Amino acid sequence: MLRRVTPLLLALVSVSGCALGERPTLEAAAVVTDPATQTVVDRLDRSPVVDFTATYAITPSSAADSTIATVSSDDGVTTTQIGDVVFTTDPAGNTTTCRTGGVECTDGADDARVSNLGITHRFWSSSARQRLVTDAARRIGTSTGTTDTIGGQAAVCVAIKLPSSIEAVGTVSYCALEQGILARYIGADGTIELTSFDVAPTVSQP
Repeated sequence: MLRRVTPLLLALVSVSGCALGERPTLEAAAVVTDPATQTVVDRLDRSPVVDFTATYAITPSSAADSTIATVSSDDGVTTTQIGDVVFTTDPAGNTTTCRTGGVECTDGADDARVSNLGITHRFWSSSARQRLVTDAARRIGTSTGTTDTIGGQAAVCVAIKLPSSIEAVGTVSYCALEQGILARYIGADGTIELTSFDVAPTVSQP
């Protein structure tokens, strides 16, 4: 299980948002101005070009245990299972939301079903990118770029210093894989951690 968020990070709730989901942008089109952040944004802008399966542990700061999420891409169909909620998106971008076993299905992405975790079904891609750009617009000082190995994969990371309402300084960090998906998020509202990443084997044509 992932370690709980540190008290220093918890002090940033009023700045980083109340949950792990998308945050409203500070302006119509926030501009990233530091290279370390841009490197991670560039990766999250990519669309994965291979089929894959990624597993995450999602731990809101208010939760004692992690929720397991699995994201898989297979022949243009993306399936994101978060706990017992399954989001399936076809190649045309149409999404359905069901409980495991194919029950309680509705058309569209019903992110309200995972609102207790404060994330959307795109937590691993576009949601992470939006949050990163928003936090970059709030930063104080210079962001720090690093590399790490997460879920057995090489990742690039950025740590962004943010001000808080109690005049303390904390840090929010994001990491991304070369394949274009989130590898790690650590903030006041919790953590998202990639625990495994597997690429589907290429099938040779006869």
